[in-house]
Order: sequence, then C-alpha cells, then structure tokens
Amino acid sequence: METIPIFPLDLILYPNQVMPLRIFEPRYRQMLDNCMSGNRKFGICKTNNEVQETGWDGPVDIGTIAYILKCEDLDLTGTSYYIELMGKERFEIKKLIQPSLPKPLSYNPPENPSMQAMLNETSGKPLYFQAEIEYLPELEGSIDGKKWKLIIGKLEKRIKEAAAKMGIEFKDFTGFIEHNKLGENNGSVQDFYNISSMCGLTLEMQQSILEAKTINQAIDFLDFDL
Repeated sequence: METIPIFPLDLILYPNQVMPLRIFEPRYRQMLDNCMSGNRKFGICKTNNEVQETGWDGPVDIGTIAYILKCEDLDLTGTSYYIELMGKERFEIKKLIQPSLPKPLSYNPPENPSMQAMLNETSGKPLYFQAEIEYLPELEGSIDGKKWKLIIGKLEKRIKEAAAKMGIEFKDFTGFIEHNKLGENNGSVQDFYNISSMCGLTLEMQQSILEAKTINQAIDFLDFDL
C-alpha cells in the first residue's frame, strides 16, 4: 500500500484528464507545499457529505491520483495558488487517516484561522486527510461502432440543446470532435472518460463511471436523459 494526501472535492477527475484548480485553504496550501517538495501527487475523491471526520467532510473510497503539472502563486503572498493537474491512476482508500486538527468553530479561509496558527497548534503535522490506498486496474477494451455512434449522437444533441439555451447556434460538431480528439467511428476508454466529463452529468453518475470495473459497465451508467 501507499500513503498519499487526499483532497475531497465536489468534482470528479478522470484518468488523463487535465484540470485547473485554485488552492487557498490553509490545510491544502500545506498539502501543496508537501507535494511540490515531494512527488507532486495527491488523491482527489468526491466529497462524502454523509460522513464527517472531526468536523471535516470526508471522501468517498474511490478516486483518482492527481499529478501537479503547474503551480503559480497568484498574488505572491503564499495564500492563493493556481495549479493544473493531470489525472493518473484510479485508486481505492483502504485506511483513511484523519487530519491532525478538528475543524475550527470559526473557519473562513484563507484569513481565519491563519495557516501558521493551525500549524502551530498541530506542531506542523498534516492538516489534511491522508489515506493508505491500493491502485485499481485500468479499464480495457473499446466501444464498437454502432454503440459509439449512438453515444456521439447523444453528445451532439446535448451540446446543441445547451447552446440553444444560451442563444448560440452550434454547427461545427465535426470540428468539436476533432478538437477534443474523440474517435468518430470507435471509442477508446479515454474517449469515453472525456465525453463523460463534458456532458453535465450529476456527480453521482460521474462517480459511478469512475468506479466502473469494465467499459461496458461504465457505458450502462451513462444516461444523457438525466
């Protein structure tokens, strides 16, 4: 097993997906410092709002390794950072390690309490979740032509409907497919992850797709009508 920092968030990161993120909470600024001086990776999991650990919202059990591609100090004060992430392997939490400090009664980051005050209270111990994890196998296989064309067709319909609601006429779907490097006749697992991140699916549905053990199971979770 491997122990990594865990960042519960109300979003889903898929393997090989690039994602921007802003870091401003003291606990995750500490996590970012530790990651940048180490292997530049941590785990992103969907927040489990039904489970709280010492006042903090905990993570669900299955998430994705995030590798830090870029890190910028936005205001040169060390209180707000812009980072770009690349999704890597999926993993499952086997043992969750709680933050060393319960959630303060007054918590208004980044001002109150300060990162230094929290670190002083914990003697520098991690303010964030950590976990012992096991990596999950990559999904294998591809999506056959007929089924893939159905998925692509539903994606096109969904995008055009969304554009219409904003008063925009969307015509160049072929260009959209090419720009996003999606297969036209057959789809890979990565193509499927990319589509799943574009369709405005519920977090619960995206999480089910992330947890799928086979590509066919993942397809069964994709429902454009929700």
